[in-house]
Amino acid sequence: MHVMNNGTGEILIAVAHPSEEEAVRRAASVAGCNCEIIVTGVGGAAMSWTLQKRLAQGGIHSGLAHGGMPPAPATGKLNMTPPPGETLLSHASGGVPVLVIGAGIAGSYVGSISPGAVVITVSDCFADMGVDDNGRFIPLFGAGLADADTYPFTGGRIPCKGKWFDLAAAFIPAVRGATVNMSSGSQAVIDRIRMTWDPEIETMEGAWLAYTCAMAGIPWISVRAVSNMVEPRNLKNWDIQLALRNLEQKMADLLKMIKDS
Repeated sequence: MHVMNNGTGEILIAVAHPSEEEAVRRAASVAGCNCEIIVTGVGGAAMSWTLQKRLAQGGIHSGLAHGGMPPAPATGKLNMTPPPGETLLSHASGGVPVLVIGAGIAGSYVGSISPGAVVITVSDCFADMGVDDNGRFIPLFGAGLADADTYPFTGGRIPCKGKWFDLAAAFIPAVRGATVNMSSGSQAVIDRIRMTWDPEIETMEGAWLAYTCAMAGIPWISVRAVSNMVEPRNLKNWDIQLALRNLEQKMADLLKMIKDS
């Protein structure tokens, strides 16, 4: 695969697993997009570290270095059409992305969002970050360890908004996300997260990507295809291949719309 470096103005797609990268790479090829794809590894630590390294290459640093407020969002015209004979960018270009897309699979808490459904997150949260008070879970915010309305949080959630979110939400359902360190697979944990956050999908990276991008002042959206219901763990009910196929199709449609916007 040929690697291109067009500097700034790229769209950066972050995925956790190589299987998701394959789906996204095919989608970008169909859309004729000059995108950059990074495979971060599974989980919040891997996503956050890899994404921060990539953004730092473009001269973007954490908003914490600016008194806790994010720098101004990057601006520029998306250049998504590769020159004749060129193909998808799959390694870091070092430029400042104008948009980060988190893409991958997810579990669903809602019967109407069944395996194969593709959604975007309207907000995300760190669903299992907090205090275990003798079996009762208290989020960081409820325990007085963080302010639920200090940027980038609103009510303990990180909202997604802006023109790229509006464009995607016009044809992809927008749902509430929950990000966990341990994939939920027992009824007690599922009930706890549902009661605390009322989420519609669950991932292991979404809020980490949202937080990193928000603090860096980079617009972000998260596209997820449902592979399973969040229920007592039963891999026989999972359909990862269906989720990846539908993720590929919807990402191709989205990238075409971004390209033409």
